[in-house]
Amino acid sequence: MKKVPVDTRYINKLTPYEQIWQHIQELQNWSSSSWWFFVLLPKRENGYGPGQMMFTFASRAGELYAVNRVWQKGMDVHRPISHEVDRFMTTAVGWINHGNEVHEEIVLQPVEAILDASGSIRAWAEQENGEMYGGEIISRGDDNLTTDVFFNGKRGHAKFTAWSESDWEYDQPSISDVRWKKGGVHLVAWRKLRFKGEFKSPEKTEEIEGIGYFQRVCMNVPMFPWFWNYTIFEDGSLFSAFQPYVGPHVFRKGTWFFPNKMERAFLIPMSSSYFADHESKETIVFEKTVIKPIIGRGEYPWFEIKSENPDGDYIRILFSGYGHAQFLLDRRMIYSLFESRFNYNEYMIKIEKIEGRIKGKPLPLARLGQGWGNMEYTWGISL
Repeated sequence: MKKVPVDTRYINKLTPYEQIWQHIQELQNWSSSSWWFFVLLPKRENGYGPGQMMFTFASRAGELYAVNRVWQKGMDVHRPISHEVDRFMTTAVGWINHGNEVHEEIVLQPVEAILDASGSIRAWAEQENGEMYGGEIISRGDDNLTTDVFFNGKRGHAKFTAWSESDWEYDQPSISDVRWKKGGVHLVAWRKLRFKGEFKSPEKTEEIEGIGYFQRVCMNVPMFPWFWNYTIFEDGSLFSAFQPYVGPHVFRKGTWFFPNKMERAFLIPMSSSYFADHESKETIVFEKTVIKPIIGRGEYPWFEIKSENPDGDYIRILFSGYGHAQFLLDRRMIYSLFESRFNYNEYMIKIEKIEGRIKGKPLPLARLGQGWGNMEYTWGISL
């Protein structure tokens, strides 16, 4: 099929929130994957934890791919290009942790998604009993970016509303658009949203409100190993860090660990992190960040993060892990003779120790309070 010339000028005319409902098909290739996902941290007595939830649409180019060993057709990158309504295959996935136990596969449903530029993505599949499994994310079109979300599956559901709390940059979606000659990543990140709704798992049905993160990311490169941390403090301040890495982990498909020294033996091609203070509305960016796992302190890995910048600002955090959810992403290649696997792990984490200095003053730890979050620790590779 003849290659369609890439012209993406239309996307720059849209606000970051409006770009959530665009797929940028012109940039898609054999390696493309797309994700619409929420990480949600419920408000409790001592901050935003320990409960946690995640719901997502996961899409992958190719004839066949699988999420947690459920195989389906992949996205057809040669489908007709439309900036108004795009139809493509996806998988609706979600898990819920009310605070004690992680309930995975609340929904795990291969389904066709309908992405409408007017402000919605809907993906529903009717079951033999007449019930609809899948999910939808729908904009109300108001100034608070109010968004209604509903995911439903065999083991429960999530029905909630998300909105922006203020005009502060971290309460509003932002764009990251990185392109190479043969690929790139287009990201819409809503780094701090408010949510409220009903969450049902095999354990119980609960009304929950809190703070969360949303991301629509179109990756047009193979998925590679990374760490990504998202942490919310009790006062609403935010810390986040991202670190891709290269090591022997790229060959690991199962859920096991190397000895500690080897687990931490990797190269870091780049990294980034920031601290966004809810009270002062100031943001500190750290040019140097190192994230390392610690194996053997408990059932789940612990993690340490060290961030610093040339101005003398620094943060050092030790996290304990207390829960784990997993997406196994498999793809068949070369007439189904070979399979690649990307092991996508979500670890629920709590701050055990933190120290730092910002603008010549120690971190206001008493005001920040407890810190809870999510650590993505991925390995393998998705070709």
